[in-house]
Amino acid sequence: MKKSLVALALLASLSACQNSTPAPTLADSQLQTLADSHLALMRQQADQLAGELNQLQQVSSTYCQANAATPSTVNEIKHAWRQSFAAWSAHQGQSGGPLDANGLSFAFQFWPDKKDTVGKQVQRELAAVAKGEPVPDRGVVTTLNAVEYLLISDLSQQQRCLLLPGITAQLANNSQQLQTAWQDANGYQQQLTQMQQQGGATVLLTEVLGQLAHRFDRIEKKLVLPLNTASNPRPLFAEAWRSQQSLHFLRTSLNALAQEYHQGGMRAYLLSTEHQPQVLALDEAFSEAQTRLPAGDSLAEWLKGDNYAQLLRFKLSLDQLGYQLKQALPRDLGISLGFNATDGD
Repeated sequence: MKKSLVALALLASLSACQNSTPAPTLADSQLQTLADSHLALMRQQADQLAGELNQLQQVSSTYCQANAATPSTVNEIKHAWRQSFAAWSAHQGQSGGPLDANGLSFAFQFWPDKKDTVGKQVQRELAAVAKGEPVPDRGVVTTLNAVEYLLISDLSQQQRCLLLPGITAQLANNSQQLQTAWQDANGYQQQLTQMQQQGGATVLLTEVLGQLAHRFDRIEKKLVLPLNTASNPRPLFAEAWRSQQSLHFLRTSLNALAQEYHQGGMRAYLLSTEHQPQVLALDEAFSEAQTRLPAGDSLAEWLKGDNYAQLLRFKLSLDQLGYQLKQALPRDLGISLGFNATDGD
């Protein structure tokens, strides 16, 4: 009897110890939802990029295997390239995640390209491969910019296909590597968990908001470099000037930033933690910036004459979005984001 009583007492004691771990608080749940939403969207964007680049590889292969190319097949590749670049624009500006960890930060795009490095290098490689040298598998000639050069330049099917299959295969491979890295439970997912456990709200919010800020800085740079001054705009500093798609990709980047804010957990977190005034300010800033962005695909057209003023009006709305995202919101949350993401470029 005494042994039974002792056993029961010991069991009760053990149960009490097991139950001593505090239950998750509302604040814990809110942070977990933020981390989960952020990670889910990043993975979705990686899946999208991999899918688009796989499609680009397939249509490029079909084009190069055909006996004779037609304008429609070339247009199919151009469309696939445009979709791939738009998917990539959702990743531009990422910092500290799988893109950096896997050495892929410059695997998809070389920009700014102030000296037309891509064009010059692709020309050299076309000549080298035509003489029997191997197709390169890294560097500026395996980027989306190089594909743009091959598609827009006055080249024959035979010339394009010296490099196109190899470049698109490498891009698809890099995107699959990035996709796998995002899915790795021991990678960025584990980093988010450690941030939440060891640093709490301050560290996790700094990470998620910092990613938004870095993305914003990249968008701002995509505008400011070609905008320069009214008397001296620099259209060749735009990221896709050859295809005249720079304004289109500025739009896809801005839309991707808005998506990350709305669907990546930050907006929901702010609402759940009673930061409604800041949510309203950010909603208005995003809406104003998206509305003010001029129509069309070519940025060069808006760098001319009276059109330049409309770009300046857009820049004012973009500046307001940057203020809300990088100054007002961090101040409201009691965190510091540190340096500008584009410093040193």
